[in-house]
Amino acid sequence: MRQLRVLAALLFVALATIGLGGRALGEQSDKQQQLQQQVNESGAAAQTARSKLVHAQAERQRLDASVADVSARVAAANAELIAAQAEVDRLGFLGVVLQAKADATQKKLSKARDDVRHSALLLYQHGDGADMLGLLDSTDGSGQLVEGKQYMQRVSDKRRGDERRVTRLKAQLQAQQDDVAAQKQSADDARAQAADEAARLEELAAQQQRALAAAAGAVQAENAALDAAVTQQSDSEAALQEESDHIAALAQQAAAAESPAPSESGSNDTGSGGSSTSTGTGTSTFIWPVQGPITSPFGYRTDPVTGGSAFHAGLDIGASCGTPIMAAAGGNVVSAGFNSGGYGNMTLISHGNGLSTVYGHQSAISVSPGQSVSQGQVIGYVGSTGKSTGCHLHFEVRLNGNPVDPRGYL
Repeated sequence: MRQLRVLAALLFVALATIGLGGRALGEQSDKQQQLQQQVNESGAAAQTARSKLVHAQAERQRLDASVADVSARVAAANAELIAAQAEVDRLGFLGVVLQAKADATQKKLSKARDDVRHSALLLYQHGDGADMLGLLDSTDGSGQLVEGKQYMQRVSDKRRGDERRVTRLKAQLQAQQDDVAAQKQSADDARAQAADEAARLEELAAQQQRALAAAAGAVQAENAALDAAVTQQSDSEAALQEESDHIAALAQQAAAAESPAPSESGSNDTGSGGSSTSTGTGTSTFIWPVQGPITSPFGYRTDPVTGGSAFHAGLDIGASCGTPIMAAAGGNVVSAGFNSGGYGNMTLISHGNGLSTVYGHQSAISVSPGQSVSQGQVIGYVGSTGKSTGCHLHFEVRLNGNPVDPRGYL
Protein backbone atom coordinates (compact mmCIF):
# COMPACT_ATOMS: atom_id res chain seq x y z
CA MET A 1 0.00 0.00 0.00
CA ARG A 2 2.81 2.38 0.92
CA GLN A 3 4.50 1.67 -2.43
CA LEU A 4 1.26 2.52 -4.25
CA ARG A 5 1.05 5.84 -2.41
CA VAL A 6 4.66 6.67 -3.41
CA LEU A 7 4.02 5.76 -7.02
CA ALA A 8 0.85 7.88 -7.03
CA ALA A 9 2.79 10.85 -5.63
CA LEU A 10 5.50 10.46 -8.27
CA LEU A 11 2.87 10.23 -10.98
CA PHE A 12 1.19 13.39 -9.71
CA VAL A 13 4.51 15.29 -9.71
CA ALA A 14 5.27 14.06 -13.23
CA LEU A 15 1.86 15.08 -14.52
CA ALA A 16 2.18 18.47 -12.84
CA THR A 17 5.61 18.94 -14.35
CA ILE A 18 4.29 18.00 -17.79
CA GLY A 19 1.38 20.41 -17.40
CA LEU A 20 3.62 23.28 -16.31
CA GLY A 21 6.08 22.52 -19.08
CA GLY A 22 3.26 22.38 -21.63
CA ARG A 23 1.83 25.71 -20.49
CA ALA A 24 5.31 27.27 -20.49
CA LEU A 25 5.92 25.99 -24.00
CA GLY A 26 2.55 27.29 -25.08
CA GLU A 27 3.30 30.73 -23.64
CA GLN A 28 6.74 30.73 -25.20
CA SER A 29 5.28 29.61 -28.53
CA ASP A 30 2.94 32.60 -28.44
CA LYS A 31 5.84 34.89 -27.65
CA GLN A 32 7.90 33.34 -30.42
CA GLN A 33 5.03 33.89 -32.82
CA GLN A 34 4.93 37.56 -31.85
CA LEU A 35 8.68 37.86 -32.33
CA GLN A 36 8.44 36.06 -35.66
CA GLN A 37 5.78 38.53 -36.71
CA GLN A 38 8.13 41.38 -35.76
CA VAL A 39 10.89 39.78 -37.81
CA ASN A 40 8.54 39.39 -40.79
CA GLU A 41 7.31 42.96 -40.47
CA SER A 42 10.80 44.38 -40.08
CA GLY A 43 11.98 42.28 -43.03
CA ALA A 44 9.11 43.55 -45.15
CA ALA A 45 9.89 47.11 -44.03
CA ALA A 46 13.54 46.63 -45.01
CA GLN A 47 12.50 45.26 -48.41
CA THR A 48 10.16 48.21 -48.91
CA ALA A 49 12.96 50.59 -47.93
CA ARG A 50 15.29 48.89 -50.42
CA SER A 51 12.69 49.24 -53.17
CA LYS A 52 12.19 52.91 -52.36
CA LEU A 53 15.93 53.48 -52.33
CA VAL A 54 16.33 51.79 -55.72
CA HIS A 55 13.50 53.95 -57.09
CA ALA A 56 15.04 57.11 -55.62
CA GLN A 57 18.45 56.24 -57.07
CA ALA A 58 16.91 55.57 -60.48
CA GLU A 59 15.07 58.90 -60.33
CA ARG A 60 18.29 60.69 -59.44
CA GLN A 61 20.12 59.04 -62.34
CA ARG A 62 17.30 60.03 -64.68
CA LEU A 63 17.48 63.63 -63.46
CA ASP A 64 21.27 63.62 -63.82
CA ALA A 65 20.88 62.72 -67.49
CA SER A 66 18.05 65.23 -67.94
CA VAL A 67 20.06 68.05 -66.32
CA ALA A 68 23.02 67.27 -68.57
CA ASP A 69 20.75 67.37 -71.64
CA VAL A 70 19.11 70.65 -70.61
CA SER A 71 22.52 72.19 -69.83
CA ALA A 72 23.70 71.32 -73.34
CA ARG A 73 20.54 72.84 -74.80
CA VAL A 74 21.02 76.00 -72.71
CA ALA A 75 24.59 76.34 -74.01
CA ALA A 76 23.38 75.90 -77.61
CA ALA A 77 20.58 78.43 -77.10
CA ASN A 78 23.00 80.99 -75.64
CA ALA A 79 25.37 80.47 -78.58
CA GLU A 80 22.47 80.99 -80.98
CA LEU A 81 21.47 84.14 -79.11
CA ILE A 82 25.01 85.51 -79.35
CA ALA A 83 25.08 84.80 -83.10
CA ALA A 84 21.67 86.46 -83.57
CA GLN A 85 22.80 89.54 -81.63
CA ALA A 86 25.94 89.75 -83.75
CA GLU A 87 23.82 89.66 -86.93
CA VAL A 88 21.55 92.39 -85.58
CA ASP A 89 24.57 94.54 -84.77
CA ARG A 90 26.08 93.96 -88.24
CA LEU A 91 22.89 94.91 -90.04
CA GLY A 92 22.44 97.93 -87.82
CA PHE A 93 25.92 99.17 -88.69
CA LEU A 94 25.28 98.51 -92.41
CA GLY A 95 22.09 100.55 -92.19
CA VAL A 96 24.05 103.46 -90.68
CA VAL A 97 26.64 103.26 -93.50
CA LEU A 98 23.92 103.25 -96.18
CA GLN A 99 22.19 106.20 -94.55
CA ALA A 100 25.48 108.12 -94.57
CA LYS A 101 25.82 107.38 -98.29
CA ALA A 102 22.27 108.54 -98.93
CA ASP A 103 22.94 111.76 -97.05
CA ALA A 104 26.12 112.37 -99.08
CA THR A 105 24.22 111.73 -102.34
CA GLN A 106 21.51 114.16 -101.27
CA LYS A 107 24.18 116.78 -100.58
CA LYS A 108 25.62 116.27 -104.07
CA LEU A 109 22.19 116.78 -105.60
CA SER A 110 21.58 119.89 -103.51
CA LYS A 111 24.97 121.32 -104.48
CA ALA A 112 24.31 120.72 -108.19
CA ARG A 113 20.99 122.54 -107.90
CA ASP A 114 22.67 125.40 -106.03
CA ASP A 115 25.28 125.69 -108.78
CA VAL A 116 22.58 125.99 -111.46
CA ARG A 117 20.70 128.60 -109.49
CA HIS A 118 23.89 130.59 -108.89
CA SER A 119 24.84 130.53 -112.57
CA ALA A 120 21.37 131.63 -113.60
CA LEU A 121 21.52 134.47 -111.10
CA LEU A 122 24.85 135.71 -112.50
CA LEU A 123 23.49 135.61 -116.06
CA TYR A 124 20.44 137.58 -115.05
CA GLN A 125 22.47 140.24 -113.23
CA HIS A 126 25.10 140.85 -115.98
CA GLY A 127 23.12 140.14 -119.14
CA ASP A 128 24.50 138.44 -122.27
CA GLY A 129 27.48 140.77 -122.88
CA ALA A 130 31.15 140.26 -123.33
CA ASP A 131 31.75 140.94 -119.65
CA MET A 132 30.35 137.50 -118.95
CA LEU A 133 33.36 136.01 -120.64
CA GLY A 134 35.55 136.96 -117.73
CA LEU A 135 33.09 135.61 -115.14
CA LEU A 136 32.15 132.24 -116.52
CA ASP A 137 34.61 129.47 -117.00
CA SER A 138 34.21 126.24 -118.93
CA THR A 139 32.01 123.66 -117.39
CA ASP A 140 33.93 120.77 -118.94
CA GLY A 141 37.32 121.59 -117.39
CA SER A 142 38.97 122.73 -120.66
CA GLY A 143 39.71 126.20 -119.35
CA GLN A 144 38.09 127.90 -122.33
CA LEU A 145 35.82 130.85 -121.85
CA VAL A 146 32.34 130.58 -123.29
CA GLU A 147 29.42 132.90 -123.89
CA GLY A 148 26.69 133.13 -121.28
CA LYS A 149 23.95 131.30 -123.17
CA GLN A 150 26.28 128.50 -124.17
CA TYR A 151 27.51 128.30 -120.58
CA MET A 152 24.00 128.07 -119.22
CA GLN A 153 23.16 125.33 -121.66
CA ARG A 154 26.14 123.33 -120.55
CA VAL A 155 25.35 123.97 -116.88
CA SER A 156 21.75 122.87 -117.44
CA ASP A 157 22.90 119.70 -119.20
CA LYS A 158 25.34 118.96 -116.40
CA ARG A 159 22.64 119.56 -113.78
CA ARG A 160 20.23 117.21 -115.50
CA GLY A 161 22.96 114.55 -115.78
CA ASP A 162 23.84 114.98 -112.12
CA GLU A 163 20.21 114.70 -111.17
CA ARG A 164 19.82 111.49 -113.14
CA ARG A 165 22.91 109.99 -111.55
CA VAL A 166 21.88 111.08 -108.10
CA THR A 167 18.37 109.77 -108.64
CA ARG A 168 19.70 106.36 -109.70
CA LEU A 169 22.09 106.30 -106.75
CA LYS A 170 19.31 107.27 -104.35
CA ALA A 171 17.11 104.50 -105.75
CA GLN A 172 19.89 101.96 -105.29
CA LEU A 173 20.58 103.19 -101.78
CA GLN A 174 16.91 103.11 -100.95
CA ALA A 175 16.62 99.52 -102.19
CA GLN A 176 19.65 98.56 -100.14
CA GLN A 177 18.24 100.32 -97.09
CA ASP A 178 14.91 98.53 -97.52
CA ASP A 179 16.69 95.18 -97.88
CA VAL A 180 18.87 95.84 -94.85
CA ALA A 181 15.84 96.96 -92.86
CA ALA A 182 14.01 93.74 -93.76
CA GLN A 183 17.05 91.66 -92.84
CA LYS A 184 17.43 93.55 -89.58
CA GLN A 185 13.76 92.95 -88.75
CA SER A 186 14.24 89.22 -89.37
CA ALA A 187 17.40 89.32 -87.28
CA ASP A 188 15.55 91.13 -84.48
CA ASP A 189 12.81 88.49 -84.59
CA ALA A 190 15.38 85.68 -84.54
CA ARG A 191 17.17 87.32 -81.65
CA ALA A 192 13.89 87.67 -79.72
CA GLN A 193 13.07 84.02 -80.32
CA ALA A 194 16.56 82.97 -79.27
CA ALA A 195 16.28 85.08 -76.13
CA ASP A 196 12.89 83.54 -75.28
CA GLU A 197 14.24 80.00 -75.83
CA ALA A 198 17.33 80.73 -73.76
CA ALA A 199 15.17 82.12 -70.94
CA ARG A 200 12.84 79.09 -71.10
CA LEU A 201 15.74 76.66 -70.99
CA GLU A 202 17.36 78.56 -68.13
CA GLU A 203 14.16 78.20 -66.13
CA LEU A 204 13.92 74.53 -67.08
CA ALA A 205 17.51 74.01 -65.97
CA ALA A 206 16.73 75.70 -62.65
CA GLN A 207 13.72 73.43 -62.19
CA GLN A 208 15.81 70.38 -63.03
CA GLN A 209 18.45 71.44 -60.52
CA ARG A 210 15.79 71.83 -57.83
CA ALA A 211 14.37 68.41 -58.71
CA LEU A 212 17.86 66.91 -58.65
CA ALA A 213 18.49 68.38 -55.21
CA ALA A 214 15.17 66.94 -54.03
CA ALA A 215 16.09 63.55 -55.51
CA ALA A 216 19.45 63.61 -53.77
CA GLY A 217 17.64 64.39 -50.53
CA ALA A 218 15.24 61.51 -51.17
CA VAL A 219 18.15 59.12 -51.73
CA GLN A 220 19.69 60.27 -48.46
CA ALA A 221 16.37 59.86 -46.65
CA GLU A 222 15.77 56.40 -48.13
CA ASN A 223 19.28 55.37 -47.15
CA ALA A 224 18.56 56.45 -43.60
CA ALA A 225 15.21 54.63 -43.66
CA LEU A 226 16.88 51.48 -44.98
CA ASP A 227 19.54 51.65 -42.27
CA ALA A 228 16.82 51.99 -39.64
CA ALA A 229 14.81 49.11 -41.13
CA VAL A 230 17.87 46.86 -41.31
CA THR A 231 18.72 47.71 -37.71
CA GLN A 232 15.15 46.93 -36.67
CA GLN A 233 15.25 43.66 -38.57
CA SER A 234 18.55 42.74 -36.94
CA ASP A 235 17.16 43.55 -33.49
CA SER A 236 14.00 41.52 -34.19
CA GLU A 237 16.02 38.54 -35.41
CA ALA A 238 18.25 38.76 -32.33
CA ALA A 239 15.19 38.80 -30.08
CA LEU A 240 13.71 35.85 -31.99
CA GLN A 241 16.95 33.90 -31.65
CA GLU A 242 17.01 34.62 -27.93
CA GLU A 243 13.44 33.41 -27.63
CA SER A 244 14.25 30.35 -29.74
CA ASP A 245 17.08 29.53 -27.34
CA HIS A 246 14.66 29.87 -24.43
CA ILE A 247 12.16 27.60 -26.16
CA ALA A 248 14.92 25.07 -26.75
CA ALA A 249 15.58 24.99 -23.02
CA LEU A 250 11.88 24.56 -22.26
CA ALA A 251 11.63 21.84 -24.90
CA GLN A 252 14.45 19.99 -23.17
CA GLN A 253 12.63 20.30 -19.84
CA ALA A 254 9.39 19.07 -21.39
CA ALA A 255 11.19 16.16 -23.03
CA ALA A 256 12.81 15.23 -19.72
CA ALA A 257 9.43 15.38 -17.96
CA GLU A 258 7.85 13.20 -20.66
CA SER A 259 10.57 10.54 -20.51
CA PRO A 260 9.36 7.47 -18.53
CA ALA A 261 11.31 6.21 -15.53
CA PRO A 262 13.60 3.23 -16.24
CA SER A 263 12.05 -0.16 -15.60
CA GLU A 264 13.62 -2.70 -13.32
CA SER A 265 14.93 -4.50 -16.40
CA GLY A 266 16.65 -1.25 -17.57
CA SER A 267 14.67 -0.97 -20.85
CA ASN A 268 13.08 2.30 -22.10
CA ASP A 269 9.62 2.90 -23.58
CA THR A 270 9.62 3.94 -27.24
CA GLY A 271 7.20 6.83 -26.75
CA SER A 272 3.54 7.43 -26.91
CA GLY A 273 3.36 7.13 -30.68
CA GLY A 274 5.41 3.99 -31.02
CA SER A 275 8.05 5.65 -33.24
CA SER A 276 11.64 4.60 -32.79
CA THR A 277 13.87 7.44 -31.64
CA SER A 278 17.50 7.63 -30.66
CA THR A 279 19.23 9.90 -28.18
CA GLY A 280 21.72 12.65 -28.77
CA THR A 281 22.24 13.56 -32.42
CA GLY A 282 21.39 10.16 -33.86
CA THR A 283 18.68 9.83 -36.47
CA SER A 284 15.03 8.98 -35.80
CA THR A 285 12.62 7.12 -38.01
CA PHE A 286 10.05 9.70 -39.13
CA ILE A 287 7.54 9.27 -41.91
CA TRP A 288 6.80 11.89 -44.52
CA PRO A 289 3.86 14.00 -43.27
CA VAL A 290 2.58 14.37 -46.86
CA GLN A 291 3.69 12.97 -50.18
CA GLY A 292 4.96 15.48 -52.71
CA PRO A 293 8.05 17.14 -54.19
CA ILE A 294 10.36 19.37 -52.16
CA THR A 295 9.69 22.83 -53.53
CA SER A 296 12.11 24.63 -51.21
CA PRO A 297 14.94 22.92 -49.30
CA PHE A 298 16.38 23.54 -45.86
CA GLY A 299 18.92 26.37 -45.55
CA TYR A 300 19.47 29.87 -46.89
CA ARG A 301 17.41 30.88 -49.90
CA THR A 302 15.83 33.87 -51.63
CA ASP A 303 12.63 34.54 -49.72
CA PRO A 304 9.69 34.15 -52.17
CA VAL A 305 7.72 36.93 -50.44
CA THR A 306 10.29 39.59 -49.48
CA GLY A 307 12.88 38.77 -52.15
CA GLY A 308 15.71 38.99 -49.62
CA SER A 309 18.10 36.28 -48.48
CA ALA A 310 16.71 34.41 -45.48
CA PHE A 311 17.24 31.16 -43.61
CA HIS A 312 14.60 28.52 -44.38
CA ALA A 313 14.24 26.38 -41.25
CA GLY A 314 12.51 23.41 -42.89
CA LEU A 315 11.29 21.77 -46.06
CA ASP A 316 8.46 23.03 -48.25
CA ILE A 317 6.60 19.99 -49.59
CA GLY A 318 4.28 20.56 -52.53
CA ALA A 319 0.74 19.27 -52.01
CA SER A 320 -2.79 20.36 -52.86
CA CYS A 321 -4.82 22.34 -50.37
CA GLY A 322 -6.87 20.00 -48.19
CA THR A 323 -4.38 17.12 -48.33
CA PRO A 324 -4.32 15.35 -44.91
CA ILE A 325 -1.16 15.95 -42.85
CA MET A 326 0.15 13.03 -40.77
CA ALA A 327 2.26 13.22 -37.63
CA ALA A 328 5.81 12.27 -38.57
CA ALA A 329 6.12 10.37 -35.28
CA GLY A 330 4.22 9.86 -32.07
CA GLY A 331 4.40 12.54 -29.40
CA ASN A 332 2.62 15.29 -27.49
CA VAL A 333 1.10 18.37 -29.13
CA VAL A 334 2.83 21.39 -27.58
CA SER A 335 1.16 24.09 -29.66
CA ALA A 336 -1.66 24.09 -32.23
CA GLY A 337 -3.21 27.27 -33.56
CA PHE A 338 -2.74 30.31 -35.73
CA ASN A 339 0.74 31.80 -35.75
CA SER A 340 0.53 35.52 -36.43
CA GLY A 341 4.00 35.32 -37.95
CA GLY A 342 4.86 33.50 -41.13
CA TYR A 343 3.71 29.99 -40.20
CA GLY A 344 -0.04 30.64 -40.37
CA ASN A 345 -1.93 27.68 -38.87
CA MET A 346 0.86 25.72 -37.15
CA THR A 347 1.24 22.59 -35.02
CA LEU A 348 4.28 21.83 -32.84
CA ILE A 349 4.72 18.23 -31.64
CA SER A 350 7.33 17.08 -29.11
CA HIS A 351 8.66 13.55 -29.69
CA GLY A 352 11.04 13.24 -26.75
CA ASN A 353 14.83 13.14 -26.72
CA GLY A 354 14.82 16.86 -27.60
CA LEU A 355 13.16 16.23 -30.97
CA SER A 356 10.11 18.12 -32.16
CA THR A 357 8.40 18.73 -35.49
CA VAL A 358 6.57 21.75 -36.87
CA TYR A 359 3.78 21.77 -39.48
CA GLY A 360 3.00 25.19 -40.99
CA HIS A 361 0.54 26.92 -43.38
CA GLN A 362 -2.29 24.46 -42.62
CA SER A 363 -5.77 25.20 -43.88
CA ALA A 364 -7.23 23.50 -40.76
CA ILE A 365 -5.88 21.92 -37.57
CA SER A 366 -7.42 18.75 -36.11
CA VAL A 367 -5.47 18.42 -32.81
CA SER A 368 -5.22 20.46 -29.62
CA PRO A 369 -2.35 21.44 -27.29
CA GLY A 370 -1.60 18.69 -24.72
CA GLN A 371 -3.02 15.95 -26.91
CA SER A 372 -1.03 12.77 -27.55
CA VAL A 373 -0.77 11.67 -31.17
CA SER A 374 0.54 8.56 -32.83
CA GLN A 375 2.71 8.27 -35.90
CA GLY A 376 0.64 8.64 -39.05
CA GLN A 377 -2.33 10.23 -37.26
CA VAL A 378 -3.97 13.07 -39.20
CA ILE A 379 -3.20 16.33 -37.38
CA GLY A 380 -4.41 18.86 -39.98
CA TYR A 381 -4.71 19.69 -43.68
CA VAL A 382 -2.47 21.38 -46.21
CA GLY A 383 -3.20 25.07 -46.86
CA SER A 384 -1.60 28.42 -47.67
CA THR A 385 -2.06 30.43 -44.48
CA GLY A 386 0.56 32.85 -43.14
CA LYS A 387 3.49 33.93 -45.29
CA SER A 388 2.86 31.61 -48.20
CA THR A 389 2.70 31.88 -51.98
CA GLY A 390 0.60 28.75 -52.55
CA CYS A 391 -0.64 25.48 -51.11
CA HIS A 392 2.17 23.46 -49.51
CA LEU A 393 3.32 22.10 -46.14
CA HIS A 394 6.19 23.74 -44.31
CA PHE A 395 7.75 20.92 -42.26
CA GLU A 396 10.49 21.38 -39.66
CA VAL A 397 12.49 19.06 -37.42
CA ARG A 398 14.02 20.67 -34.36
CA LEU A 399 16.65 19.17 -32.10
CA ASN A 400 16.67 20.78 -28.66
CA GLY A 401 14.70 23.63 -30.19
CA ASN A 402 17.17 24.28 -33.02
CA PRO A 403 16.09 23.63 -36.64
CA VAL A 404 17.92 20.81 -38.41
CA ASP A 405 17.60 19.43 -41.93
CA PRO A 406 14.51 17.16 -41.91
CA ARG A 407 15.97 14.96 -44.65
CA GLY A 408 18.34 13.47 -42.09
CA TYR A 409 15.35 12.13 -40.14
CA LEU A 410 12.99 10.98 -42.91
